[in-house]
Amino acid sequence: MSDDNEKTVIAGDTTFKGKITEAQNMPPSLVMIMGPISQMGKQWFLNKPGLSVGRGPDCDIFIDDKSVSKVHCQLFVVDQKVNLQDVGSTNGTELGGKKITPQQTYPLRNNDQVKMGNVLFKFLEKGNIESIAQQQVMDKSEIDSLTQIYNKGAYLNKIEEYFKKSRSADIPLSLVVFDLDNFKRVNDTHGHAAGDYVLKEMSAIIKSGVIRQNDFFARYGGEEFVLLMFNCPLKRAVEVAERIRSTIDQHEFMWQDVRLEVTTSMGVATLESDMASSHLLFEKADQACYVSKKSGKNKVSTL
Repeated sequence: MSDDNEKTVIAGDTTFKGKITEAQNMPPSLVMIMGPISQMGKQWFLNKPGLSVGRGPDCDIFIDDKSVSKVHCQLFVVDQKVNLQDVGSTNGTELGGKKITPQQTYPLRNNDQVKMGNVLFKFLEKGNIESIAQQQVMDKSEIDSLTQIYNKGAYLNKIEEYFKKSRSADIPLSLVVFDLDNFKRVNDTHGHAAGDYVLKEMSAIIKSGVIRQNDFFARYGGEEFVLLMFNCPLKRAVEVAERIRSTIDQHEFMWQDVRLEVTTSMGVATLESDMASSHLLFEKADQACYVSKKSGKNKVSTL
């Protein structure tokens, strides 16, 4: 007796071929399979000729674990082939369960396991379809489904990473907190579909060209957003915030032939020496955003 609720579904031939083609274009990568909780499952694409791995703030692959040296390993990529070198780390590096000799290079092969201190990685060669699956898992956990930018969880992980880097290397770290003015009015007057359109449109505008490529832009919740800027002093952060504010103010948000009035109130803060945690940076930026709200909206404030 068959169960209509349990049926085998086979992906269409076009979909399958599309995934294969996508996989073929994926560069080699490292995936963390054991290590800091905030970085578990993270995938780093190896798309530069040389990459440093360690817990130092300048490393290409930053690992937030004390068992990893400040610069632990180097990866050398030539024609999509990857070689590994331990640069004299304190706790050593293992490849396939065997400790490697510092300053010597070792080729990485598909599914090799690399252990640095207490952190374990899996190497995926170019074209491995597992890279797509891994990327989809990370996107699902880090990307906001409506706006297609980072979500609050991803932001909380990133600000901790940037906080530690900023502290250890004395690099400026700035944060912009902002939300949409009178957003409830948009939902009440035009419906939640209109509100969703505004959130998606605004996010796409900011992501596509208003901010720097390395700035971390996330939806914090509802109509509230955050922009985390590493190596960015307060003056520069205020300029970026003002550019976002004016861009949104001037943009034509059209919904069913009606232009919606959309503005933002923004608060900006920079990490200071007496801030013992990243949360204090958020609180200061959030308080500055509140000042913008209470003093007329559609403006940028600092404290």
